[in-house]
Parts: sequence; structure tokens; C-alpha cells
Amino acid sequence: MKKFLLLILFISLIALWPFFRRGYFESHDGEWMVIRFSAFHQTLSSGQFPVRFVDRLNNNYGYPVLNFLYPLPFYFAEIPKVLGFGFVNSIKIIFVVSTVASVVIMFWALTQVFSKEAGFAGAALYLFAPYRFVDLYVRGSIGENLAFAIIPLILGVLFKIAKGSKIFLPILSISVALLILSHNVTAAIFLPLFMAISIVLVKQDKVKVLTAFFVGILISTFFWLPAIYDLKFVRLSQIKVSSIGDHLVGPSGLFIPSWGYGPSPGSADGLSTQIGIVSLAVVIFALVIRFAKGIKHPLTDILLAVFLASAFLMTKFSAYLWQNIPYMDIMQFPWRLLSMTVFISAFLTSYVIETNKKRNILAMLIVLAAIISTVVYTKPRAFVDRPDTFYSTNEDTTTVQNEYLPLWVKVNPKERADQKIVVSKESTVLKEKIAPANYQATIKAKQDSPVQINTIYFPGHKVTIDGTETLIDYQNNHGLITFQLPKGEHQVIITYTKTPIHLFSEIISLVATISTVAFLFSTMNLSKV
Repeated sequence: MKKFLLLILFISLIALWPFFRRGYFESHDGEWMVIRFSAFHQTLSSGQFPVRFVDRLNNNYGYPVLNFLYPLPFYFAEIPKVLGFGFVNSIKIIFVVSTVASVVIMFWALTQVFSKEAGFAGAALYLFAPYRFVDLYVRGSIGENLAFAIIPLILGVLFKIAKGSKIFLPILSISVALLILSHNVTAAIFLPLFMAISIVLVKQDKVKVLTAFFVGILISTFFWLPAIYDLKFVRLSQIKVSSIGDHLVGPSGLFIPSWGYGPSPGSADGLSTQIGIVSLAVVIFALVIRFAKGIKHPLTDILLAVFLASAFLMTKFSAYLWQNIPYMDIMQFPWRLLSMTVFISAFLTSYVIETNKKRNILAMLIVLAAIISTVVYTKPRAFVDRPDTFYSTNEDTTTVQNEYLPLWVKVNPKERADQKIVVSKESTVLKEKIAPANYQATIKAKQDSPVQINTIYFPGHKVTIDGTETLIDYQNNHGLITFQLPKGEHQVIITYTKTPIHLFSEIISLVATISTVAFLFSTMNLSKV
């Protein structure tokens, strides 16, 4: 076992060497993730938990991005940040650790049902697939990369449950919640498959297993329920971030090796949508073994079917389905299904090797072929070396089309909000204390007068004057918080607080989490008896 773990660490470092260079590198989202994390850290440090609204972004006018987009990578990044690492290195550490963990966990999962040699080869192909390098070096998707570590965890847990280990039922719930929090779109892609796998694998206690899935969904309620509820308040409810047709490809786009750094497959220097020549070879061998030789595993049929369906849905031949099946466009980019082909290829690799008498030689050949055919993709477009202050003071929205701006913001702020509290000539700010999403001021007004807060309003903002909540007016072009201040000297506090839907979702999450942990400990105690 130690030998295989050392090999996994070695091949992982081959794939990750750019992360050990000084500075960072350009990608679609990579530097945005650093900016977003720095704003997340500042807001979390000020006491907002869970972090939903960060008021540094959007030119210092605030942005509710973390109310809608996956939060788990940033909570994990707090660990290296607290240990003294900078914002850039904290994000890079999460990329590196989650990548290595994805291979180790896939090896653990596959060796629940296959030999160590077969499991190692499957785990190696799980990393050395072109789409993994698209995520790392082209897209810079920290959420998907973390999800790649949790996906095999759920698979391995299901294998354990199928063998009768009930202690893994609460671990399944926790794993499901982690997947949702790491990347919600990836969770939407994989959870139906894992539920189907559980039905195939688990002969008894199917209801308990499905209940564990449901509890995992409940644990993550604090994130997804407010995101769904509050969606009606933001532009994303009325616009599409991407056009599905721009991201569908011809069959050659899946089969012929290519590489690029553009935003879509059809753009100039477009990103690669190739499945990978080794993965394709493995699937072909698996089809021959299954249908020509008749050797099967409980999961081969369903995984082969899902692989072929995923490949079809990424091609232009599936355009009609994307246009007419409700909610399919939640995926935004059809090539995200490459994550499914990567996962299935890893499993089928172990299946193919396990059915071969010379599995040691075959495993070695597949690992070498996977590395040689993809190692050339471990190259970012360009390296950059910016100080941490570049990211910690950057006020971009970190989203493509400012899609999480509230609908009442009619004019996007173009210049930075240098001053948070703006009063009329009849008023004077005697004292102020500005912290993320929490502003306090002593204001003296000669007469009733308006006060403008240079922060966009979002449900949860509250203004109190001398301890009494006052009405907020945000129906102005910029959607800013404004209110009337009566004559006299007053203590004014502007905060971002929890709405009823936030409180409701957090209570559900807390109850589900406590129940899961209690069940885990009770199961552990029973196993000792």
C-alpha cells in the first residue's frame, strides 16, 4: 500500500509542478478565485457567518456572490490562511491538496472492489485525463477541482455500505453535503448517478441509503435554499450567462487531441473538449470485454451507458434536447460532462485490468500512456507574479456578466465608492467605524435629511437609528441603501443580517448535521461492542 501511495504522490507532483513556481498563472477563473477568497476572508473575519454578502467587491459597492456560488473551497482555504500563508498560496494549496486527494481517494475507492494494481491505474487515469488539466490550467476552477476529490469518496463509501458497513451511512451524508458545497453544478450532475449506483450495489437497506443522500442534501440547505430563493432578486434570473450552442462540439472535438485557452470550444484558441485517447481506448476495451466476452461487473452496464450518453450530450447532435428539456441548461456548459467521462474512465480502467491475466503489465502500460499523452498539458498560458495586495484590494465582481447584481440596480457602478456614508449639507458625520458589511456612525443633522450608503441593497441589510430599525429606500438608479435621518444627533448602524430564509435554512442544516454526527458516534460505539 505504501508503495502505491508514494507512486501517487510522485505522479501527482508531475501534474502539479506549475503550482510550485513563484506567483501564479493566468486562467479563466484562477485569479478571480484569489480575489474572491480575499474578500471572503475579510468578511468572515468581521463576523459574518456563513459569508453571503461581500461589500468590497463591485467597486466597493458590495456583491452577494457568495450567497449563490459554492463556498467550500474558501472555507478550506481559511486553514492555510490562518497558518500564515498569503491569499495566493492559500488558493494554490487547496488546488494542490484537493488534486492529490482526488487520486488517493480514487485509489482507495477502486481498491474496495479491484486489485491494488487495477486501482492504481484507474486512479492515475483519473488525474491524467485532459479535462483535469483544463480545470487546473485553463479554467482555474477551484470548485470543480475540489469536487473531483469528493466524487470518489462517495463511490468508496457506497462500496463500503454495500459490504455491510453501516458506519459509512452518516459518512455518505457528509460526503454528499461536501459535494454540493464544493461545486453545486457538479453535484447536480453526479448525485443522480450515485443514487442509481446505490440501488444497484446495495441489496439491503436501500431506504436507509437513500435517506442518507437526503440528509446530506439537508446538511447543505444553508447554502442551496437561500441561493434558490434569492435568485429572483438578481439578474441571473433574467439572463443566461452562456449560450449552450456555443459550447456544443462535433464528434471530432471529443476524439481528436487539441489544446487551447479560449473561453469556449469554438472561440479562437478554444479550450479543449477532448475525452482523451487513453480514456477512449479503455472504454472501447471495456465494451469488448463486456459484450464480446460477456464479463461484467454490477456497475459496467450503467457506467458504459452514462459514458455514451454524456459523450452524445456534448455534441451538436444533442442541441434539440438542450433546447427542449427543462432545467438542462443549469449545467451552463455541456463540456462539464467531461467530469463524468473522467470518473467513468477511471472505473473502467480498473475493470479492464482486473479481467486481464497480465494485469501488472497492462496497468503499467495504461499509467505510462496516460501520463505521456497528457503531461504536455501541464502548462499555463503565462505566469504572473503579483503581490497579495493586488488581490486583497481588487474590487472586481469576479463574475462574467455581473449576474448577481440585484434587479433594482439599473446602472452599474463604474467608479469606486471611496466614501461609504454620504450625508447632505445639513448633516455632519461626527464619527464613523467601517467594517465589512457593518458600518457604525454618529451623525448630526440640522434638520430631517437623507443619508446615502454606498452599498447596494440586498435582502438582509438593516439600518437602525438609535437602536430602532428604519425604512430603507433602494429604488434609485444604483440600488443603493438610502434612508431619512431625523433632526438631531443619532447613532446609526448599517449591517447585513440574516433574513428569515437564511435562519430557516441554517436551522435545518444544523439539525441535520447534529443528527448525522450523533448517528455516526452511536454507530462507532455499537461497532466496538
